[in-house]
Amino acid sequence: MFRYLRFLKNSIMTTPKKSVVAIVGTTGVGKSKFSIDLAHAINGEIINADSMQVYKKLDIITNKHSMAEREGVAHHVMDHVNWSEDYFIHRYAQEANEAIERIHAMGKIPIIIGGTHYYLSKLLFKNKTVEDGHAQPLTAAQLAVLDGPVERIFAELEQHDPVIAQKFHPQDRRKLRRALEIWYTLNEKASDIYREQKLEELEDSSLMYSTLFFWVYSDPDVLRDRLDVRVDSMLAAGAVDEIRELFKFYRAQSPPPTLTSGIWQVIGFKEFLGWLEAPDGDTTAKIKLWEEAVERMKIRTRQYAKSQVKWIKKLLSVELMKEQRFGFRNGGKLYLLDATDLSQWGERVQSRGVGIARKFVGGGPGAVDVDQKPDTIQEGIFPEEKDTAIVNSNKRLESSNNWQHFSCNICKDKSGNPVVAVGKDKWELHVSSKRHRRNATRPHKRPRVGSEPVYEGEPKDSNLN
Repeated sequence: MFRYLRFLKNSIMTTPKKSVVAIVGTTGVGKSKFSIDLAHAINGEIINADSMQVYKKLDIITNKHSMAEREGVAHHVMDHVNWSEDYFIHRYAQEANEAIERIHAMGKIPIIIGGTHYYLSKLLFKNKTVEDGHAQPLTAAQLAVLDGPVERIFAELEQHDPVIAQKFHPQDRRKLRRALEIWYTLNEKASDIYREQKLEELEDSSLMYSTLFFWVYSDPDVLRDRLDVRVDSMLAAGAVDEIRELFKFYRAQSPPPTLTSGIWQVIGFKEFLGWLEAPDGDTTAKIKLWEEAVERMKIRTRQYAKSQVKWIKKLLSVELMKEQRFGFRNGGKLYLLDATDLSQWGERVQSRGVGIARKFVGGGPGAVDVDQKPDTIQEGIFPEEKDTAIVNSNKRLESSNNWQHFSCNICKDKSGNPVVAVGKDKWELHVSSKRHRRNATRPHKRPRVGSEPVYEGEPKDSNLN
């Protein structure tokens, strides 16, 4: 009864939210170009949501629009962080929300664009991260644990919050560190906070703003070729000079950076590191290293694009389908713009997108009477309401089967430790994989009790159902 009353209150008495536009899509698909078209059409300003574009300089390898390409449109949360700094999600959210407030105060529309999807999730959705406004400062002893070996972080987290420790892979340093930091600074278990957030999602819209979502889309085969050409164009335009400058900074650091955080994650640096470090004497070897670096950069760019599509399909689309429960009163519909054929950009991307945005800004989410998917894009790109992922997400909390560690003493990881799968689904995928089946048939890799293989680490009951 109380939840029903809260639902009525949220449905009837909620003050209308201010509008924002969010543009998602893969790298190299044309999100930035469309954002400029849109900003001119609806009196908007742009807020960056790309974790590499917050860093100063390196305009080519981070794919920043040049000042000429921006056509006078203001860009926020971009080009302001030093290379020596790590840039964390809570700082991004604070800076981006401040930019949204400034843009709204001028009577303009914030247009959020970028491929760092956890930035978008934090900024646009409630209950996707933990608020730490009343956090206590970390002690020196706690910092020593958080900055120490990942094994120590995991052991400490298991002691304080064994449920959440089972949710993450024991080598996932970033997530384990954050969960333990929550315990240290808030004296609350991350698992308890997570459970409460999931309950709140069942009662009200998760959107922070009245949000119009665009997905600038391209056929994967067409995009693959376009991305390869883009890498060649970047290198021809001077990307290698930026990589050399970053390498000079890298060599000046002591100890050397680990390349797993901050600016060092930019596509292009790690891929060319071997070429940069090689002596100049052997020209043939140097050319070979260059060619390998270029190919690695292309491969990683394509992999990044695939991961972005996966996030849109498997996470963002599912999250937005939940808004149907609340009549999409805060927006939440994802409109596709077909950027496969660039010769049709004016009609399929610019005209369609601007038309949708003008209806949304002028009359709210209910004023948009346009299909989310144009006829030029194949069916099946959106999840259906009956899909398992949506049904499970809407009707219950995440299953405890996905909060468990399964350890295989047949297969080893790169460090020689047993492979660990997090969740029953991933464990079943591992057991059915070619790698596992191949290892299981090798006598020297097959531990036995009697005649059966032994699998260690039976899952722990998380008691979250």
